[in-house]
Formats: sequence, C-alpha cells, structure tokens
Amino acid sequence: MILLHLVRLASRPTATPEHDALISDNDSSAIAELVRRGQQTINGSPEAGAFNLHGVRTRTETNSQEVARALVEFMRAFPGSDEDEPDIRVHLFTVDTLDETMGTVPSDAVMLYDWGKVRIYHKGPLRYLEVDTRARVVADVEQRVLAGFAEKELLQSDWLVTNLFFYPLWGQLLKESGLFPLHAAGLVKDGRSCLFLGRSGSGKSTLTVQLVKSGYGLLSDDTVFLREKDGMVEALSFPEEINVTEQTVRLIPELSRVQNFTVNELRDKSSFSIEELYPDCVVDSSLPALMVFPEIAEVETTTSAPMSRTEALALAMRYGYFFLDPSTTGRHFEILSLLARQTSCYHLYSGSNQEDLGQVIDGLLTASLERDQSSGERKE
Repeated sequence: MILLHLVRLASRPTATPEHDALISDNDSSAIAELVRRGQQTINGSPEAGAFNLHGVRTRTETNSQEVARALVEFMRAFPGSDEDEPDIRVHLFTVDTLDETMGTVPSDAVMLYDWGKVRIYHKGPLRYLEVDTRARVVADVEQRVLAGFAEKELLQSDWLVTNLFFYPLWGQLLKESGLFPLHAAGLVKDGRSCLFLGRSGSGKSTLTVQLVKSGYGLLSDDTVFLREKDGMVEALSFPEEINVTEQTVRLIPELSRVQNFTVNELRDKSSFSIEELYPDCVVDSSLPALMVFPEIAEVETTTSAPMSRTEALALAMRYGYFFLDPSTTGRHFEILSLLARQTSCYHLYSGSNQEDLGQVIDGLLTASLERDQSSGERKE
C-alpha cells in the first residue's frame, strides 16, 4: 500500500480562493463559520491531505499533526492529488475545551442515530454529530463539506480519530457521492467475491485471514463500499488493518509472524496489516457472487445453509445503514436490493476446524457460477 505524503499548505488568511467558494451564498453559512472559527486555531500552516476513494476525491484540513497522521494512515491505500478539485471537503480541528461556538446541535434537530455517547441528528441539509460532550461535527449533505471540533484529550488513539471524529459524517457524504458502505468482509477468487456480513464477534476477521491464507484476494476485513455499475452492484475495497482477538491469534499460527501489531485497548483487540503476511493480496473491486452471514458454531466442521433473498436483504439492512439518513435511504435500499438479487445467499456456521473453510466457500462460489451459467442471467 502507498503511504500518502502529507502536504503542508502555506499559511493563509481566511479569505482565500479555496474558501471563497465555501462562504458563498450557495454554501451553508453554519459550516463556513465553523471553518473560519477552526482556522483561527491554526498555528502556522495547516496540515492537509488529499485522498481519492474509488473516484470520490476528499481534501482534508486540520490544525493537528496527530489527526493528519491518523487520517493518512486510515486512507493510505487511496492517495489523491492536491491539484484535483475535491468532491468532499473535510475540516477537523482539535481544541483544549469545546464551547458553544463549535457546532451546537439545534434544539429542533431530529435524531437519526443513537449509539450511547455517539449521536447523529439532522435538520434540513445539515447533519450533526456529537461524541460524548467532547466532539461536534457538522456536515452539509448538499454541498458535501463538513467541519468539526474535538477536545484533544478525547482523541487518544487513531481509532477514535478515524472512526468517531472523521468517518460517521464523511461516510454520509460518500453516500451522497454514490459510494455506499456495508459492514462486511469481502474476499475474492477468480474475479467473484463473497461478502461476509455480521456483527462484531461473528468471526469475520478469522474468516478473512483463513481465506487470504488459502489464496483469496482481499477487498476488506470490515467495510466494503458498494456502487451500481452497468446494472450490477460492484464491491470496492477499503483495506483497513485487520482487528483480531487473542483467541484468533492463538487459532491461526501464521499470526505469530506478525511483527507490527497495534493494540486497541478500547476494543480488546490488536490490529495488523494483512499485507505484512500476504503481500499484494488486496483487490480493488469485484462483482459479488455470494452474500454470507456467518456465526460461530459449537461444532468442528463448518457448514452452510441457503437462505432466501428476502431474509438476506432484511439482515443486510442492519449492516448497510450506518444510520438512516433521509437524503440517501431510498437509493441505499435500492443498492442492497440489487445486491440481494445478484448474489446467492447463505448462513455459514463456522466450526472449530478452520482448515475446511476454503473448501466450503469454494463450493458455494462454484454452485453460484453454475446457477448463473444455467439460467443465463441472475434470477429475480
């Protein structure tokens, strides 16, 4: 993977060509004011990065070297160019103490998502993210720009920076740009992919490592992006580091060769780059042939059972909607419906003997290919 080189932009006053567009009548005055407020916290030159995720260009600006470094590592597979006009603009600033000038949620905003200390609201084209009482982010889904502030003490790990401060509203702006996230692992063989959808603890990471070990290519261990292309759903890579428990490390002897584990105490897991063990295993995109819902079974042998597309779609909605946003819900449902019609769908009961896993998935892919060839087209 290519590490994106951080570009330090020259120090500039508020009124610059880049931000002239931001504060025009076509953009949210609330976002523009937050950007101006954040730029006042910059001491010297801001830290900036450019990324290109499958054709959707994002440009970031921050006053924090730690935030910039975390974003670069998170997006290391998707370097972009500062010369390209961004589709999404991201402005994230750290402060010692959050105050009411930094993106207060309106009292009449409607809650979209409540995950304990993480809440998302909407009012008109604006989306509001609160993390505890120590971070706020505001996004305009029409102009595809976001700005946020977080207290420095909150961001004690890269995971907190990327998954709580950056990703939630950036992910919504990606939906506005035609990329729809799915909480799934994606593995590829002979150009056809299998998507494993499941909650944390369902065994996706163990499946990922075992299948890459047996020769499968990797789209992602945790999140794939979906988009429609020529009437089909295409699955796109997002190769984050793989998170594994101590049990998984003990189960897969090859993991003892990993030299660069990062401990995530918040999740009781350690993460590593799969390419440390299997270079060049990442695949950029693939057409999904299988949608599989794994669960760990108290048996030795891994087995599978077919499921209806209706059941698969109902379950996929749990993992496809990070939150139900009114601006993209309809289109997101259409993408997931098309995915369910396009794929063969199965329950997978993972046994303790992981050595037969590759054979099981190989068999499901072969059966799916034979079905497609016999029908001449994917059945409704």
